[in-house]
Amino acid sequence: MKILTENFKEKLEAILLKEKEILIVGHYNPDGDCIGASLALYNLLKSQDFNVSVLMPSELPDFLKHLSSADDIIIFDETKHISKIKNADIIFYVDFNDESRTENTATYLKNTEAVKVILDHHPEPNENTDLIFSDTEMSSASEVVYHFIHLLGFEKYIDKDIAACIFTGIMTDTLNFSVNSSRPETFRIVADLLSYGIDKDEIYDKVNNNFSEKRLRLVGYSVYKKMKIYADINFACILISKEELEIFDFKPGDHEGIVNMPLSVSGINISLFAIEKDDFIKISLRSKGNFDVNRLSGKYFNGGGHKNAAGGKIYKSFNEAESYILNSVKKFFI
Repeated sequence: MKILTENFKEKLEAILLKEKEILIVGHYNPDGDCIGASLALYNLLKSQDFNVSVLMPSELPDFLKHLSSADDIIIFDETKHISKIKNADIIFYVDFNDESRTENTATYLKNTEAVKVILDHHPEPNENTDLIFSDTEMSSASEVVYHFIHLLGFEKYIDKDIAACIFTGIMTDTLNFSVNSSRPETFRIVADLLSYGIDKDEIYDKVNNNFSEKRLRLVGYSVYKKMKIYADINFACILISKEELEIFDFKPGDHEGIVNMPLSVSGINISLFAIEKDDFIKISLRSKGNFDVNRLSGKYFNGGGHKNAAGGKIYKSFNEAESYILNSVKKFFI
């Protein structure tokens, strides 16, 4: 479903002036799409001398820090950066559909008087936002940003660095073109990005082969020791405690991809990976076919996402989490 505010281009052009303070914000625990789309937009606006900054509610994974201008990203600190939000004239919400997805910055974003612009591909964007460019058919927020750039007539400013950011976002959110990538338009965009001279093999290597030894051991431990299969409901889950994460010197992004692994088991259509945080259990969900984990997460796990990929959280103790998760999946799919 596509939602584009009426006269989006004209309304944005009327406020997108170079003396305005522009802020680009991503969601909590930013992934490759969030970072890629945000930096593509940031690099483009910066190249045209706009006053623009990027703020993330939490740290980005190490394997994304090679992207152009990643060092410019501000990691939100409540003691330092509230004024950054308050003083913004325009705020772009990139790769999320509601302030709640930003966690520790949500209250400040809701209270600001800035013009808010959603650039996203998740369902049900907050319609109280001033301007919305959202399309659930697109592979990623990075693909939305690509179309946004063309809508404004800024495509002549795309360079190799911007193309690499957009490509990274599309590649990561489609799991290396294995999901959400059946539209020919997505591959036409990728072909255009390649024309800027980006090295797709180098990008793939930096994103997918740039982890620590301990992360690989965490992957092995997760699958061998922690994976549980419930064949009667086509479900697999992996739950990791804080103590276990500490053994493997866990860093943001180290769990990337683990949730997909159980789906390679014959008959498994739903996979869940959960890690214990200080106050909640963080959940990642993946599925195949018509198993809608977006609705599952929305109903039981305080989250959402897409039909075959979603996230959420539950406010349970680690010891309570497994039974709650299992019962929730059974109630939803049976």
